[in-house]
Amino acid sequence: QNQKNATSPKATTENQIVSTQQLLDESNKSSKVALAALEKVTQRVFREMDRFKHSVDAQLRLLYVNHARVQVDYSRQLDVEWNKLLPNGNAGSGGAVNGRVGGSGADDGVLSKEAEMMMI
Repeated sequence: QNQKNATSPKATTENQIVSTQQLLDESNKSSKVALAALEKVTQRVFREMDRFKHSVDAQLRLLYVNHARVQVDYSRQLDVEWNKLLPNGNAGSGGAVNGRVGGSGADDGVLSKEAEMMMI
């Protein structure tokens, strides 16, 4: 019985070592699988963020261009109304009403394109 007690703790210790080594190996495998999954998800998140940034950038550029067009249209309407009040275009500021962006005449399209390009 004395010999059983002497070998029994040794066998128990060896079993514990083997069991612990197996758990360690399983943990390492699980860790590698989790790390691969994390890398895959991270790459997808980066792709989605890039796609989102490009989409928002395009939408903002369009918004800026549309805002500039609204401002030009408003300025033209304001010029028309001032010209109704002051038929000679003399607003008492040395003709500044006719000198605004957008003008009145053949240059309107060119100036609008310039404003649009500046916004892009």
